[in-house]
Amino acid sequence: MNGKVAVQLRFGIVAAVLVLASLPLHVRAQSISVDPAKMPPIGTVDQRFTSYNIEMAEVTGGNFWKPDHNNSPARARATESAQSASAPAGMDPNMYQYRPPIDLTNPRLRKLASALGPAYVRVSGTWANSVYFADSDSPPDKTPSGFSGVLTRKEWKGVVDFVNAVNAELVTSFTTSVGTRNSQGVWTPKEASMWLAYTKSV
Repeated sequence: MNGKVAVQLRFGIVAAVLVLASLPLHVRAQSISVDPAKMPPIGTVDQRFTSYNIEMAEVTGGNFWKPDHNNSPARARATESAQSASAPAGMDPNMYQYRPPIDLTNPRLRKLASALGPAYVRVSGTWANSVYFADSDSPPDKTPSGFSGVLTRKEWKGVVDFVNAVNAELVTSFTTSVGTRNSQGVWTPKEASMWLAYTKSV
């Protein structure tokens, strides 16, 4: 663009702005007025369109993203304990800290969550990829080989009860870590089948 054209373009823009500015206020308002009631619908969305996620680490307790704006002594101690624990592969353990399980029976939490309903509640995340579902009333003291965390019946029932209480439907994912694979490294549905069966039973 040469200098003459650029100058003409600038003058054109200025002139257009001045013309618009000189119009009476009610004329300008009318020119951009939109009445949604007169607009024809072009589609619909599911009533559960507004949905949210609960991280699996928040259900089982475990290392989760560490806030970088809070350097309180309590946070520092939590960070120290997290550094020696597991973190997602390839990630710096210093970026995480231990979080205890959240209380899904909290009346205030349920009341606020109910206001978002109807909704889908997704309980998943990176930590769900390697969680072991303990399908018994006596979960193991140690995490089984091939997994990096344990989800108890009590914890999962707490999720199901929460979802039912807040007018939601549950969405989740299944473990895919080494513990769910056969000797050829192929994923098997054994763990997922037990998890689904228990979910249906409660």
